[in-house]
Amino acid sequence: MGGGSATGRRVARTIDPSEIPAWQKPTTATLESAATDNRPLVIYFAEENATDADFADKELAEISKSDAVFIQISYTEDREVSPWAEETVVPTSKLLSDNPSREYKVSVGELTIVVADSYGNEYYRMTKVPKASQLKSYLEKVTAEVEKANEKLQKNLEKARDYLDAKSDRKNALKYLLKNFKEGVVGLDAQEESIRMYHDILDAARSEMAELKNKKDADGLKSLKKDLDKTDLEKEIEEALDEIK
Repeated sequence: MGGGSATGRRVARTIDPSEIPAWQKPTTATLESAATDNRPLVIYFAEENATDADFADKELAEISKSDAVFIQISYTEDREVSPWAEETVVPTSKLLSDNPSREYKVSVGELTIVVADSYGNEYYRMTKVPKASQLKSYLEKVTAEVEKANEKLQKNLEKARDYLDAKSDRKNALKYLLKNFKEGVVGLDAQEESIRMYHDILDAARSEMAELKNKKDADGLKSLKKDLDKTDLEKEIEEALDEIK
């Protein structure tokens, strides 16, 4: 974005303050405010050497004051995962991560605009600054997209609940909860309930693991490991098995 001369330098222009959107930072407070007001997000991943002129437009600025929360992510080349990052199958906020550009898979050097719900779940993506009419069209569709996404999660949640409550089958219950986690969305009601159920199952399984470990019951631990396949407890069970050998 932005004009340039033959030497690659941008052409400067005077920006009216009314053209600049009300940019917010990717913080918990920003997301809480968006959720309270039920406003979708416009997440702008800036190019290197970006300026206010790149996104300057009076109509877009007005949208940022009423229809959506505009969030700007500074340019970075870094896409490396921190060696201290906690590994978990439970989805977490991409926007509140240490590197949103990495989590949203933004190509290095490519201006990217993501239209998301108030939790940061992505529904639309653009690689150039849109006209106000185009952006409004996307924003108006977000509510329906959220409902559709939640319905999909809810179906898996109900199957998980049926397996757990009616059949005492935690293995298959976890299978459907993990399906929800693979969707990668956060904040939606069905996902939040899926996470609560998952932690309840793992808390009970962790107590069971401790008892089996105390008894040095390798067969019991192996059976438990099969039930907890691909969960956050699988590695702990493997470590317990190694300790009782």
